[in-house]
Amino acid sequence: MLTWAYLQPNVGDQVDLRVVDASLASALFHGIPAARLLAHAKLACAERDTENRDREGRERPKRERATGVDDGGWDALMTKLLGAGTRIHERVRRAIARHARVAVDERPPKTPSDATIAVLVWAVACDPDNDSSLAEIAPRAAEPSKCDQDVERACAAFDDRLAMPQADKRAPAFEACVRLATRAMVAPMPASRFRAISVQLASAEIGVRLLGGAAVSIFPRRDDDTIPPADRRMTVLDRAALEGLLARDPRGLGPAVWRIEHADGGGNVQLATFLADVGRLLRQEGTLIASIAPIERPDDPPAVRAPDSPHSWAPPGADAGWTTSTAEALAEALESGTMTPGRARATIARGGEAATDAIGAEMLRVGDHSLASRVFAEILARSARPRDVLRLVTYFAMAPDPVAAAPALGACEDSELPRVLKAWLEAMMPRERGETEGGEAVEDPSAARVAACIASLEPYPRLYRAVSDLVAR
Repeated sequence: MLTWAYLQPNVGDQVDLRVVDASLASALFHGIPAARLLAHAKLACAERDTENRDREGRERPKRERATGVDDGGWDALMTKLLGAGTRIHERVRRAIARHARVAVDERPPKTPSDATIAVLVWAVACDPDNDSSLAEIAPRAAEPSKCDQDVERACAAFDDRLAMPQADKRAPAFEACVRLATRAMVAPMPASRFRAISVQLASAEIGVRLLGGAAVSIFPRRDDDTIPPADRRMTVLDRAALEGLLARDPRGLGPAVWRIEHADGGGNVQLATFLADVGRLLRQEGTLIASIAPIERPDDPPAVRAPDSPHSWAPPGADAGWTTSTAEALAEALESGTMTPGRARATIARGGEAATDAIGAEMLRVGDHSLASRVFAEILARSARPRDVLRLVTYFAMAPDPVAAAPALGACEDSELPRVLKAWLEAMMPRERGETEGGEAVEDPSAARVAACIASLEPYPRLYRAVSDLVAR
């Protein structure tokens, strides 16, 4: 039976995967003042806000050193966490200012989430007049916190452990450093889907145990033995096992994934999409971890910016690097008519290989957006990248209408495509003849699907010749 290896998600929680620099996370936790990290966070948020104003066509203000940046979003969050005009707000502001001069000369990290900022604010509020690190500030389980109670409650809206008297505060503090040390991540998924995928990966045909008692821990060695498992929301995954799985011959892996997804009438967990996301994630060096995703600002749902003009729109987040969320936004725009296929091709071309990888994963969610998946498949077919062959065949096998999906395969000129396609269709074929009822053969839905797929390939001689002999079987 699979266990969560320290993760104990509640109903409705989400889980994200990320590759992190574990050494950097430890250095941030033990060796950097919490106020310095908060000053870095402020600078990163200010740069993000400036870039947003640029995208919206507004005049870019002159960037001032450290504290002179127009950062209304930052000020609103600080007021929410620290109150307006309170003594603790002023003390935290001064602590940030002390480190601002050094922070502005250093490269800022990627913009941290509000949950990460809330943990840093809590830590600095515990010790605003000293330059202590998170390791020095965060109390152990059952030890009292020095944070102002109103601030603690406000920060706990983003991480409830901060207000739990018995919780070990080192856990959320170190996990904030892990998030700051993230090199790449995929968008959070429901915990139920993550568990279902772990079951599929552990099947006999694949044999990868995604969840279980982790041999190593992301937490520092000196703290690991004393942080209770119930307080942890991150765990290390076996990166080597996933890399070995993704290194298998796609002609064997692809059909295996299809069979597992469709066992017992399944197909809704999207194992193929998960593996595509993980493959992109593992291009980064570092430790692979799963974490219960921190909540975002409770009263501020994510905004989807409307297009400024027919020619200037880009998916939200595309400027910071294409992710699953970026591709999802583009798919929604295609489905709603906000984006045309021609403009989508231009947008993806500007995004380069990262954009192509992102739409390749999103393409497999064909049940959510059939039009966008078809557009993505046609773009991928012309990318001439061997890695996309498996994705295209997977899309063809999953599409409700193979006739609509076949043009993308016909446009792909990769020499491996005919062989991969044939292996996939062979795997879809029924293993035994259908039983009879009243002397009449019962049509196997798998056989009907394979026949429909083959028939849809007739306009594409190169592919049809490769698979037409399957009809006789």
